[in-house]
Amino acid sequence: MTLPTSSTNRELLWLVSEGYLDRRYYADTFARVQTPLYYLGKLGWQVVGNASGEYKPYRLRIEQRSGRQLQHTLMIYDVFVKFLMESNVRRIIDGEKQFWLELIDFGNIPDAWIQFDGGEVFIEVDRDTEWGEVPGTKFDNYVRFKTSGAYDKVFPGCAFKVLFITTTESRIEALERIITSDNIWFCTMEEFLTEKLTQAHWFALRGFYALSDLGKEEM
Repeated sequence: MTLPTSSTNRELLWLVSEGYLDRRYYADTFARVQTPLYYLGKLGWQVVGNASGEYKPYRLRIEQRSGRQLQHTLMIYDVFVKFLMESNVRRIIDGEKQFWLELIDFGNIPDAWIQFDGGEVFIEVDRDTEWGEVPGTKFDNYVRFKTSGAYDKVFPGCAFKVLFITTTESRIEALERIITSDNIWFCTMEEFLTEKLTQAHWFALRGFYALSDLGKEEM
């Protein structure tokens, strides 16, 4: 992420002072600093067309999130921006939608499901904080959601793939030992953000893939 210039900082401070934006800080463990997070202020909330009565719950959700939760959310948004900039995105269902809670037979709440001009994918952003049985259970839930026919009922005519974006290649190697499906693809966040979206850098059970391979069925 490019650091803001002094002129950008001045603009941000003015937007905060006028009520278009608000600001909170969270502990960035990687940079070891208190990092500012800007979000819509009360006036900005109204300017973009939102109902004024819905502002307080919106602000409360942001203020109550821990630094770790914020870091995870911002990483998910980085993935959204990558897809939005390099493809034609038709639909994003993020992990906070009530939609996922209604799928009681699924067992997972994905970070997102994205439909774009190359197909459809689930997004999982992993910060290497889950070990033991947790990742394996998550993978099993995805596979069962597909093989049971439930996915095709919820998303008729859509491709099924899980893009698992994580920290390091060694983390990928460990996770690949517990998967049984070639429909789960892995990549590091660094490579995902720096390489083109079309790059063939997705590790999977049977080889490497590009997003152009989404239409290929698992053998």
